[in-house]
Amino acid sequence: MRALHAAVDRIDAQAAARLGIARNDLRCLNLLEHGPVAPRLIAERLDLTSGSVTALVDRLEKLGYVRRKPNAHDRRGVLVEATALAAARLKSAYAPLAAAVGKLADRYGPERALGATKHLSDVARIADWAAAKIAGGEG
Repeated sequence: MRALHAAVDRIDAQAAARLGIARNDLRCLNLLEHGPVAPRLIAERLDLTSGSVTALVDRLEKLGYVRRKPNAHDRRGVLVEATALAAARLKSAYAPLAAAVGKLADRYGPERALGATKHLSDVARIADWAAAKIAGGEG
C-alpha cells in the first residue's frame, strides 16, 4: 500500500508540474472531475481555510482551469467547476498511466479486470476510513 501511495504521489507531482500548478490545486481539479462543488466542500476535502480556497480558485480560474457559476440551490452561493481545458490537460498528463493500466486490464480479461477494479475501490474506501480514524486519534 505504501509503495502504491508513493508511486501515485510521484505521478501527481509530475502532473501538477506539467499543468503549472501546486499540489493542492491538482487535488482540487481531481475533486472537480466528478462535477461542480461548493467552495465549502473544497475546503473540507482539502483541509483548507475559506481564504485559502478563494486564493486557490482564483489561481485556477486565471489559468482557465475552473470557473465559478451560480448555485441553483442557493441564490447567494457559487459552485466551482472544471473547464474543458482542465479536463484535456489532466487527461494528457495522466495518459501514460491510463495507457499502461489499460494494457494491464486487457491482459487480465474483463472478469479479472472488474475484480481488480472492485478491489482497488474497496482499498480506497478502507484508506479513507483509516484516515478518519487516525484523524480522530483512534488506532
